[in-house]
Amino acid sequence: MAEWTVLNMGLIAAAGTLIGFMAGMFGVGGGVLLVPVLHIALGIPIPLAVGSVTCFILGPATTAVLTRRPDTGLLQLPLILLGGLFCGVITGSEVLVRVRQAGQVTLLGRVIPVPELVVLGSYAVVMAIIAGLAIRDAMLQRPASRRAPFSRMLLSPVAEIRAISPSRHSIPLLAWTGVAVGFLSGFLGISGGLLLIPVFTSLMGLRLRESVTVSIVIVWLVSLGSTVTHAAHGNIDLRIVMLLLVGGTVGARFGADVGMHISSRRLKVGFAGMVVLSLLLVLGRLIQLWYRTDPNVT
Repeated sequence: MAEWTVLNMGLIAAAGTLIGFMAGMFGVGGGVLLVPVLHIALGIPIPLAVGSVTCFILGPATTAVLTRRPDTGLLQLPLILLGGLFCGVITGSEVLVRVRQAGQVTLLGRVIPVPELVVLGSYAVVMAIIAGLAIRDAMLQRPASRRAPFSRMLLSPVAEIRAISPSRHSIPLLAWTGVAVGFLSGFLGISGGLLLIPVFTSLMGLRLRESVTVSIVIVWLVSLGSTVTHAAHGNIDLRIVMLLLVGGTVGARFGADVGMHISSRRLKVGFAGMVVLSLLLVLGRLIQLWYRTDPNVT
């Protein structure tokens, strides 16, 4: 960001409010939207945007957890994922540090910053996959229990989580899922909810309300681990975090209330629309990055 103007500060606070609302309503941390917005609209460097957003997400995630007050039985699934989540977070943040130090790369005669190319390109791939899963899940009318391949891949040892249905799931499969989600959080600032909701509904067969509640708990855990890791690398600006928290925590409170009173069908459609919007935003930035580069620079 070029300078700390009143307008820029207001835009950061407004972005926090909107993302906090989505975090509470859909059970996602909002990083997948907020990191591109901070970088594209306000010019904040990607590593700083990723670190600051992961720290900010702790606020709305905490509010959403306190609002929904998940049953003790639902906490078993996040605890199984916990070890893998933290391993993935550490690995992802280390990769981000290496990418930040990579400088520039020449593609077809155009000099392009490596951090933007790698991170935004990764965002585009991840969001395209999630968008496909979300749209498919929103269009299908079959019960979720018939679309639960994870519940049929019972690699030993197996955990029985009675608070969810299907109740039997492979612990190794869940652990590796945690590693993948944690890596995306450390590398891209995606707190996990955006990826976990399609996984829970499409692959594990959970009901959407169960998925959202469990996802919010996992978002809180991942954000906590990512904040500590990014702080150690100096990727957090507390001024950005404080401005985001001004609106983010309030937005999460209202979003959680709205989410509990909206039908599952509408939540699925809204979630899919949010992912598609995020994908278009990132693709637009990648196109802009390509055409703004002088092809004569060598």
